Amino acid sequence: MKASLKKIAGLIDQLIRTDNFPQTIKPDYLREAVIDYPVRGGKRLRPALMAWCCEAASGDPAATLHAAAAVEVFHNWTLVHDDIIDRDLTRRGAPTCHKALAAKLGEKFKLNAADAERAGADFAILAGDLQQAWASELLLKSVQDGVSTPIVAALLANMHKLADNELISGEALDVEFSLRPADTITIAEVERMIYLKTGALLRFAAESGAMIGSGDPDPAAPLTATLGRFASLAGMSFQLRDDFLGIFGATEFGKPIGSDLREGKATIILAETLKRANASDRAVMLGLLRRDAYSQADVEEARRIMIESGAAASVERRIADLGDECRTLLMTIPNGDGRRKLLEFNDYLAERTI
Repeated sequence: MKASLKKIAGLIDQLIRTDNFPQTIKPDYLREAVIDYPVRGGKRLRPALMAWCCEAASGDPAATLHAAAAVEVFHNWTLVHDDIIDRDLTRRGAPTCHKALAAKLGEKFKLNAADAERAGADFAILAGDLQQAWASELLLKSVQDGVSTPIVAALLANMHKLADNELISGEALDVEFSLRPADTITIAEVERMIYLKTGALLRFAAESGAMIGSGDPDPAAPLTATLGRFASLAGMSFQLRDDFLGIFGATEFGKPIGSDLREGKATIILAETLKRANASDRAVMLGLLRRDAYSQADVEEARRIMIESGAAASVERRIADLGDECRTLLMTIPNGDGRRKLLEFNDYLAERTI
C-alpha cells in the first residue's frame, strides 16, 4: 500500500503543479494562494482511496487521475475555509492561507494589523472558492483519462450531493456546536457531524473510483455501495484518530496540539470525557475550553482527565470496532490487489500516529 500511495501522490503532485486552471487567476497573490495548499503535499489518502476502489472494481487506476486530483483540490478548499473559521495559524507546518495572505497584503498595501487580517481572510475565502471551481474542472477533464461522458456526469452529480451538500452541512453543524455549551452536545450528534464533514468526501472518493472502474454510473450499484459504506466508516475512524492525535499526538501533525480545546471543538473524545468524568474533573475540563493560549501543563491536564475518565480508552475501542466493521465489508468484495490495498489502508487508519 505504501508504495502505491507514494506513486499516486507523485502523480497527483505533478498534475496539480502543471494543470492550467490557476494560470489566469489574478491578482498574482490570489493565484499563489489557490495553488499553495494543494502543492504543500499531505497524505493524498483520498486520491489513493479512489484509485484503489477503481482497482477493486476491476478498472485501471490510471483512469482516475484527474478525478483523484479533483477530490484532493476539493479537500484543500475545505481546509482553507476551515482554517478561517477555526482561526488556525498553521497548516502542515506553514502559515495558514489567511495568515499568509494577511502578511503579504499588509506589507504590499501598508495596512494596519486589523485591516491586514480582514483582507487576508477575504482573499482566502476567494482562494477557497476558486479551488472548488478548480476541482469541478479537474473532474470534467476525466474524459482525457478515458472516462465516459455518462460516468463524468454521474461523478459531478455525486460530488454535488456528497462533497458539496453533505460536507458543507457537516461543517455548518461543527460551527453550530461551537456556539452551544459543550456539555449539551451528544455523542450521536457529533458522530452525525463527523460523517457529513469527513465521511462524505471519502465516500465520494470511493464511489467515484468504483463507478470509473466498473463503468456503472449508479452509485447504488452493489459493489459501489459497499465501497461507499466502507469509506463512510473509514471516515469516522480517520476523524476519531485525528481528534485523538489532536490531544495525544507527540508533535503537531497538521494543526497545533490543543487547537481543538481552544475552539471548543465538538469531538467524540471531548463528549465522552464530559459524559464519563466525575463532577470535579468535568468542571476542570469545561474550564480548559476556549482559552486564548495553552501551556503544556494545560494539555497534560486535559490528557489526564481523558485517560482517568476512560474516555481515551473508549475512543480507541471505537476506532478498533470501526476497523473491524470496515474489514468485514471489504471481505465481501472480489479478492485482488485493490482489496488488499484497501485492507492495508483500513489498518493504517486505525493505527496511525501522525
